[in-house]
Amino acid sequence: MIRRTLISLGAVALLSATAGAQARTVTVTASEFTFAAPDSIAAGQTTFQLVNRGTELHHMQIVKLDAGKTFADFEASLKNPGPPPSWLSFVGGPNAGIPDGQSMVQVTASLSAGEYVLLCMIPSPDGKPHLMKGMYRPLRVTGTGVTQAGAPTADYVLTLNDYNFDFDKPLKAGTRTIQIKNSAKQWHEAVLVRLPPNVPVTAFMEWLGTGMKGQPPVIPMGGIVALTPGRENLLTVTLEPGEYGLYCFLPAPDGKEHIAHGMFKQITVSK
Repeated sequence: MIRRTLISLGAVALLSATAGAQARTVTVTASEFTFAAPDSIAAGQTTFQLVNRGTELHHMQIVKLDAGKTFADFEASLKNPGPPPSWLSFVGGPNAGIPDGQSMVQVTASLSAGEYVLLCMIPSPDGKPHLMKGMYRPLRVTGTGVTQAGAPTADYVLTLNDYNFDFDKPLKAGTRTIQIKNSAKQWHEAVLVRLPPNVPVTAFMEWLGTGMKGQPPVIPMGGIVALTPGRENLLTVTLEPGEYGLYCFLPAPDGKEHIAHGMFKQITVSK
């Protein structure tokens, strides 16, 4: 989730790479306001699992630096307000789930070799984004990379447009993998929440807009963070029957959030 900033994780990170039947998996645990994650991983398809042991919402935005740019360049760019540098590419990652220390948001992304940064752009109730509180760290990706055997395959396709969410077919309950593709001209994210009975899809937006006081009126289910046009991620999530909301809080060229352009949607998950 990204809100009124341009730019999810900390504490303990475990990396396991197993050939054959299992895809490579990186588990990261979030807290206020740090990351503990591997310093480097091999290129290729990787499943990132985000666990939040903090009390605030956290996500894990993966950004790739253009060749020749360094982590020091990224840190220097934080001193300059405004849009993110053109040499940053947003390649997704797990969006915010429940901060209970047990729930896990699982997103699979294909990373090529290069220099990356993991960061969280969600603001605290004081309005200051976690990024500006030091919630970022470098990640180096090495090698040529291959598609991992055992990686998840998509049950559904969710296409991100300017400004809409389009599923290829209605969702059914169960553990599902959703291929999320940004086919738009702008960057987009997909924030997924479950709506309790009689709670409108707008309740989450209103809670965010009034300073995130108290517990959210919805159940955060994760989703994926910002994708540069042409990028895609795989989201694996367990869905119960009921009502859900999808949102994109990223800024448009006119400075308004995408939700202000109508990029939010209520969806029904059937049995």
